[in-house]
Amino acid sequence: MEKVDYLIRNGHLIDCYQNISREKDIAVKNGKIVSADNVEAVHEIDASGCIVTPGLIDFHCHVGAFVTELGIVGEAAYFPTGVTSVVDAGSTGTSNYEAFRILTSSSRLRIKAFLNVCPAGLVTTAYHENVDPKMYQKEKILRFLEKYSNDLLGLKIRQSKEIVGDFGIEPAREMIKIAEEAKCSVVVHTTNPPGKAKDIAELLRPGDVYAHVYQGKGESVVENGKVIQDFIEYQNKGIIFDAANGTNHFSLRVAECCMNQGFLPDIISTDLTIKSLYIPGKVFSLPFIMSKYLALGMSVEDIIQRTTLTPARIMGEEKNLGSLCEGTCADIAIHRIIPKETTFEDCFGEKIAGKYLLKTECTLREGTVVFRQIDF
Repeated sequence: MEKVDYLIRNGHLIDCYQNISREKDIAVKNGKIVSADNVEAVHEIDASGCIVTPGLIDFHCHVGAFVTELGIVGEAAYFPTGVTSVVDAGSTGTSNYEAFRILTSSSRLRIKAFLNVCPAGLVTTAYHENVDPKMYQKEKILRFLEKYSNDLLGLKIRQSKEIVGDFGIEPAREMIKIAEEAKCSVVVHTTNPPGKAKDIAELLRPGDVYAHVYQGKGESVVENGKVIQDFIEYQNKGIIFDAANGTNHFSLRVAECCMNQGFLPDIISTDLTIKSLYIPGKVFSLPFIMSKYLALGMSVEDIIQRTTLTPARIMGEEKNLGSLCEGTCADIAIHRIIPKETTFEDCFGEKIAGKYLLKTECTLREGTVVFRQIDF
């Protein structure tokens, strides 16, 4: 009988990589997932009434605490919510990314990032970043993308009217030229775009990320109560549409219209900052956002796919981080869906009522319990 570190019993396993949604035991040994057959465990976890998933991935957030004013402290914010991996969405640029690396490199939370094309990134809340393409440090950007290729996934820009001003679509266009040379993907923040929403989308290539897909300020993916057909074609082409909720980037009107017409997000993420972490109603945490999509009618399996498998694939670790296959990294989240009347609010004050919340009971990062509820 093989000795293992943990045996997680009686849980309902949801593994979208293996297309599993049923009761199944899993075991952990030396930081890896192993067979649960004929094992003797040092610790047993009874997951009765819970769902067991790969560790959640928040694909759009800001974890540059002490480097940027908006950044949150990763481990403290994420382990209690079942999140074991995050992607920082352009908090820093070439001027401060290395400081960001120093502060996050010792974190047990897995942290990847997109590099902001503005050298200073989102360093302050006092003013917007300078997105004048003349200020892009192209050679340094290319050097960073090569030097830190294990941690940098690509480039990021915020393409809002109030940020780009008279530059219009050019900041995004020039960023993509650099990305073409670097052979990397990009993330574009799309709230309140300077022109038509599809002006941004038509620049993007398969694998690029259109962030804040359900935003409702200015032009959006919806026109006259219908999803613009071009966006369905862009999604079919391989452009990634990320919900990236935030406090200012989610419209219930847009979301309900899209979901009623089958235009679902590829990724569900938070855009967490110090302004939204644990603030009730709008963002709070990734499980809170996931609970909102339950209220909007998505299945728990579809939600889990968009917070595990899909972001893991874009990170280049589809099987290792997006599944619970034997031999993969033992990043595991155990959640309970609890009955709880909850109000979810968008940035315009519109509200929707939900009946359930996703509550994290336990989180394992590389085979070690990093969070557990006191009564679990």
